[in-house]
Amino acid sequence: MPDTGGTERIHTYCGLCIARCGAIATIENGRFTRLDPDPSHPAGQALCAKGRAAPELVYSKARLTRPLRRTRPKGDPDPGWVPISWDEALDETAAAMRRVAAQYGPASVAVTISSPSTTSIGDSNGFIRRLMNAFGTPNASFTLDICGWGRAGATSYTYGVASVATGGGGAMPDIENTGCLILWGYNPSNTRLTHATAAVEAQKRGMKLIVVDPRHVGLANKADLWLRPRPGADGALALGIAQVMIARGWYDRDFIREWSNGPHLVRADTGRLLTGRELGGETTRLVAWDAAAERVVLYDPAARAYEGDIANLALDGEYRIQTTSGDVVCHPAFEL
Repeated sequence: MPDTGGTERIHTYCGLCIARCGAIATIENGRFTRLDPDPSHPAGQALCAKGRAAPELVYSKARLTRPLRRTRPKGDPDPGWVPISWDEALDETAAAMRRVAAQYGPASVAVTISSPSTTSIGDSNGFIRRLMNAFGTPNASFTLDICGWGRAGATSYTYGVASVATGGGGAMPDIENTGCLILWGYNPSNTRLTHATAAVEAQKRGMKLIVVDPRHVGLANKADLWLRPRPGADGALALGIAQVMIARGWYDRDFIREWSNGPHLVRADTGRLLTGRELGGETTRLVAWDAAAERVVLYDPAARAYEGDIANLALDGEYRIQTTSGDVVCHPAFEL
């Protein structure tokens, strides 16, 4: 979209985090001067402060634009950085990797990568993986401990959705179609504008919004319910909500039976799961109670399946189970 006076407007996207917000870059006389939202893009309704500051990042005096080599020992107050060519940098890096691989094996080399959610590294992740595969190392460390790792772990354990290939991520909320959205310690107004704008649009069609955050920030002022726990008390709040849901029957008993360890019997004397070995069978099998047939049912962790129907597996109650060492009182894990 060339304009008069040497100005050009280019439809693009912001690569400074994984949200990839649609944007329009303004180029004036060959210089990148500003980045604005692109409303014609599905994710271009707004840009965060970091995206708007993109020209400052591009032309910052502190920005590294070529490789540097340290000339003084680590720990020296002055590292003695000197510029080198890209060919020198690539040759030295490749030589060091080959040297280590020859002595200790390729798997002795690990690659550390910054979070794709908060940096522009995401576009190069595929190429870094290719390099690792060609070199022969599976070892990568992603700084996702306060970002994608938690989301990936939670969605994987809750829904069975595997993490994305980069080691983080997991399932994303279907804000467009949900009837109730909970933002728990998550302020998309600052960290993922595409989610914030989607939430506002969903509210217009009637979606309920619950925000759990000690601070009155972001969409907390638009929430139907703002819960303000003391910092560090999130666990107590989650357990409290779960207790109310259980007490009032607001949960899916079939899901608990099929997709959790809720039916597995726990010994009252030791607090440990009852196993098939204690019944005179295989060590690895776990035990549940069929309330209709009034008998034990074995669960095979390797096959991830019960031996028999699961429709009547008990989720509560007290059961006296005959073991090789005598009768043992047990309760289902879900009840405990």
